[in-house]
Amino acid sequence: MLTPHTMLGMLSAAGLIGVASWIGKRWGVGAGGWFVALPLLSGPVILTYALERGAAFASQACLGALLATISLSAFALAYAWTARRASWFPCCILACAAFLACTWALQHLHAPPIGFTYMLACAVLGLSLRMMPPAPVTAAGRRSPAWDIPLRMVLAAALVWVLATISSVVGPRVSGLITPFPIASMILVSFTHHTHGAAAVSTFLRGLLTGLFSYSVFVLVVGVAIGSWSIAPTFVVATVATLAFHAGVWHFVRRPALAPSMAQ
Repeated sequence: MLTPHTMLGMLSAAGLIGVASWIGKRWGVGAGGWFVALPLLSGPVILTYALERGAAFASQACLGALLATISLSAFALAYAWTARRASWFPCCILACAAFLACTWALQHLHAPPIGFTYMLACAVLGLSLRMMPPAPVTAAGRRSPAWDIPLRMVLAAALVWVLATISSVVGPRVSGLITPFPIASMILVSFTHHTHGAAAVSTFLRGLLTGLFSYSVFVLVVGVAIGSWSIAPTFVVATVATLAFHAGVWHFVRRPALAPSMAQ
């Protein structure tokens, strides 16, 4: 059933994915990957959980969402290394399989406290960045079709609806684990792969992994605060903290390898 809260989440996700896609076109694939790592989809989904299923459910979902950074790291590594030898479609299949395999394993893991989970997520992200293939600057590729951004927005809205619908069946832990399923990243990286090649894929995914540090801040703040604060201040503080952290990360790590100039 399409509730007003779910509709709000769908519209928010679609709009934010549209902005992320425009940033990728305007400032390059690395900037697009860095920006899309913000909780563009998972934020509206977790907000929907809090509004419809309560603070306790949302807090448990946040714990799963933090663990899911391990699955996202597996997705990025699988896609980046496969892209050196394969086209975008088999890369998507293998990367999604890596994500789902990690998600299945994490579902059976005894959940540690959220603070420890946050430190584990950051450690995995740092290690994954070191394991990524090199990302040399590449020449400009083909121009993307005009319909790609509307398609991304529609798929983003559909994902929010699907996750909100199945959350009552699978429970908070699994809901959190599948909340950041990389459909947006998969769409963006497959278009990047098709238009710019494997080197640009590595640039995009490095930006994604770097941005996931900020995503982890958002999930940590919501997971810790939502049991004590009301929903509105929890999400406002989490959003402000995430944006400030994200801007700081960009300031210190930006370099030509992260945001090469590529007209899409």
